[in-house]
Amino acid sequence: MDDLSKLEAELRSLRPAPVSTALTARIARDLAAAAPPRREAPLHWFWAIALPAAAAVVAMLLQVLPERRAESSLAAALRPAEAQLKPVAAENVLVSVRDEGLVTLDDGSPARRERLRYVDTIQWRNPRTNASLIWTVPREEVRVVPVVFQ
Repeated sequence: MDDLSKLEAELRSLRPAPVSTALTARIARDLAAAAPPRREAPLHWFWAIALPAAAAVVAMLLQVLPERRAESSLAAALRPAEAQLKPVAAENVLVSVRDEGLVTLDDGSPARRERLRYVDTIQWRNPRTNASLIWTVPREEVRVVPVVFQ
């Protein structure tokens, strides 16, 4: 027991050696050399402003131009293509159902609100060329079901 107290006293008396100025200077020099050069921040915010502004300008131009000029050759080419495509399959997949609990309707009666999320897929096919188009759209439906307590 006496040996442990002597060891503890000796350990308490020990102090770390001071750091030399040469070591401090060398660490500072190495850190400065290893640090990447500072660059200007990327202009991500620029695109967040420029793209909606460009879309607004295009929308205004389409309204200002006469209707015959607004209809492009691409729109004219798509119209016959749409007429040739026939819907061949439709699928509604229920992805999730969330019970949002009890609500009170305007007339004071209780009801349960449910939120259903679907993915609707419609497949179109051109019988002449056998080309197909698959259209997938998410859909959300909110149902309010009256509750009868008995």
